[in-house]
Amino acid sequence: MPRKKKIDELVVVKLLNLAKGQIDDPVEVNRILREVGKFFDPLTGKAMIEGASRAQVIALLERGEKAEVLATIDRYIDNYQKRIEPEPTQEPAAGQRLPSCSS
Repeated sequence: MPRKKKIDELVVVKLLNLAKGQIDDPVEVNRILREVGKFFDPLTGKAMIEGASRAQVIALLERGEKAEVLATIDRYIDNYQKRIEPEPTQEPAAGQRLPSCSS
């Protein structure tokens, strides 16, 4: 059985974290986000970050709004994590019976 990857090991997350680390270099952040855009969202079939979204992030960065850029990148990471790691289902408490499928 293959080992389940941790969220931090995934290429998209690594790239997004790299972009956060390069926040003082808009050209490098743009390059990294363009790389992230090459990955597709498995649910929508669209790019993980589309060109218009990337342009908006770079515009914010060029205006010096680093906190907003960091928050936006964090949202990308959170959204990606939700897509690949669904929330755990609630399990019945000890002693609680599961509903039966038979009549």
